[in-house]
Amino acid sequence: MNALQWYVLKVVSKQEEKIKANLQAELVKENMQYAVDQILIPYEKVYEVRDGKKHVKNRNLFPGYILLYADLTNGLLIQLLKSVPGALGFLGVKGWGTASPPVPLNQAEVDRIIGKTAGSDSVNFKLNTIFVVEEMVEIIDGPFAGFTGRVQEIFEERKTLNVVVKIFDERSTPVELSYTQVKKLF
Repeated sequence: MNALQWYVLKVVSKQEEKIKANLQAELVKENMQYAVDQILIPYEKVYEVRDGKKHVKNRNLFPGYILLYADLTNGLLIQLLKSVPGALGFLGVKGWGTASPPVPLNQAEVDRIIGKTAGSDSVNFKLNTIFVVEEMVEIIDGPFAGFTGRVQEIFEERKTLNVVVKIFDERSTPVELSYTQVKKLF
């Protein structure tokens, strides 16, 4: 019987990477690497446009949580996890839950989370900036660079906007632009 299962460890938010490193160091120090097969912090790639340039960054899907593929049948691992600074307990259990054992994730949830993380290497980035119909934007790329316009339609599936631009101070012209070709006017 495989005792390895996925568990969600609650940790101090924005400290996930540091806590993961501390946990790995503690596992090596206590010679318990066999008990934890994987430590995962699910990320997705998002992009945002700043100063006319596209910047890609990782965004934590679940701030304040780390996924562990571990064997918790041995109580020593839970004791080790308690000693890691910033680890707060398991999801679904109050505190460290001495009365009730941690509840593992079901495989469908794990597949969805891991699939979302693994698929984030593709070109399908999410945009960090959200556009709204009727808001003013500045065009920063393409033949209409330097013009301002009003968002008329948003095509989320194509990652494009329909922007109405006034040219020659009177004629309104609709232009379809990608998200990366415009920036919000604040």
